[in-house]
Amino acid sequence: MKSNKNQRKNRGITLIALVITIIVLLILAGVSIAMLTGENGIITQAQNAKNKTEEASEKEGIELAVTTSKLKNSPTLEILKGNLETAIREQFGSNKDFTVNDNGDGNFLISMNDTDRKYYVENTGNVIDESKMLKISTADELETFRENVNSGNTYEGWYVYLANAITLDINEKWEPIGLYLQENTSPDSETNKPFKGIFDGNGYEIDGIYINTTDKAQGLFGVVNNGKILNLGIGEDCSISTTESGGAVAGYLCNNSYANNCYNKTEITIGGYGGGVFGQLWSGAKIENCYNLGNVNVNESGLKSHIGGVVGQVNRRLTNV
Repeated sequence: MKSNKNQRKNRGITLIALVITIIVLLILAGVSIAMLTGENGIITQAQNAKNKTEEASEKEGIELAVTTSKLKNSPTLEILKGNLETAIREQFGSNKDFTVNDNGDGNFLISMNDTDRKYYVENTGNVIDESKMLKISTADELETFRENVNSGNTYEGWYVYLANAITLDINEKWEPIGLYLQENTSPDSETNKPFKGIFDGNGYEIDGIYINTTDKAQGLFGVVNNGKILNLGIGEDCSISTTESGGAVAGYLCNNSYANNCYNKTEITIGGYGGGVFGQLWSGAKIENCYNLGNVNVNESGLKSHIGGVVGQVNRRLTNV
């Protein structure tokens, strides 16, 4: 027994000596401890590379599972929650800890609980990982997001989502997310500053929006171009008044943009070409399950035409409302 303890002790001493020897050799070779263990050290970089490889492998597995789940529902290729869960188990093994949340709009949020990573799956099968996800929890974060969009970041390919309800300062004028530049004649012009990503309200409301202007394209969003607005409500404690092309959720939906399960509760005053939820739909834009609960008043200084409860005007090749 004593001999075994001595052997283990000797092996421990030998291992420590080996580690010390390696460190000494690296230092003699010009490699410092900081270069080894620092924020940008060799060991840290190796670990980061390992993590990136694991992330890429996991995303690839999710993408394969999504494809498999679509094939399970041939010929429609619709993604169903049960099929998706089965495909993930087949891909990663029955012991994998994950959760699939059905958003109710054909899209899903997958949480891989053991790695603490999330993936947003569109009904098309496209998978967005956390590198292109943005969570918004506060009014400040919403305003920062707005500033980024209006500076030219379209967020194309991104999934932006609310983590809770947000109340803005009703005493501060709200500049819409996505700018329509007045010198342009068409709201879908690429010279505007549109939002092109996915914005998911997750069933929460945004309140406290204050707009009082003669500018076009007014609302929480100004111009959405090839983007999506989902599961979003505008609360009743807002003050929105504009002369043209305004709506509580968005002024313009352009170029195959899509909105689902959006609503408005606040009173809104529009001069023309506007509605309670959306101002105008352009070039194939589509809305589903959207409704208005707030009064829509006519601004006497406006055109006093093309005013609706949900949408003010539909323009160019609209496929579905």
